[in-house]
Amino acid sequence: MLALDDPRWKTYDGGYGTPYDASEPLRQLFAAGPSQALWDQLWDRLHHQGDLGPASYAAVPHLLEFTRSQPKLDWNPLALIALIELERPRNLPVPPELSDAYFQSIVKLPEILAEHPDTHWSDLVMQGAASCLALARDQREFARIYLELSLKAGLVWLKDETGCEPASV
Repeated sequence: MLALDDPRWKTYDGGYGTPYDASEPLRQLFAAGPSQALWDQLWDRLHHQGDLGPASYAAVPHLLEFTRSQPKLDWNPLALIALIELERPRNLPVPPELSDAYFQSIVKLPEILAEHPDTHWSDLVMQGAASCLALARDQREFARIYLELSLKAGLVWLKDETGCEPASV
């Protein structure tokens, strides 16, 4: 994992194809905790209309570590990790110096989620977690479905396709 004080952060592009030092907001995330403004910045700068940069890949191990270290799961890092991994194939490859930490993070997702003490997940946490689990097992189509399909839309689909009423789920 690229240390947050490594000078290479300043050279990495984000989702806009321009330099974005993601180490600063990541440091804030660990030091002061999450805020809506911080999540908005990370969502906006690490991913833009499907575009990623090396900063996006460098951030993933830190987002996973944040998830592991928090007493309550937050949907933001899970969904952001899932989105970055889903968009990775259509972007430039993960740089060699980030590759091991990035791909090890994806593989570790199921273990981190299974061992996490938070057992009461919101719908958004469940969507992100299910998507991350699918990605860790190379099930990209399921991952996209889990990330994009809300519970409400899923229940409508279930009723339309199988006749199963939501109350009987």
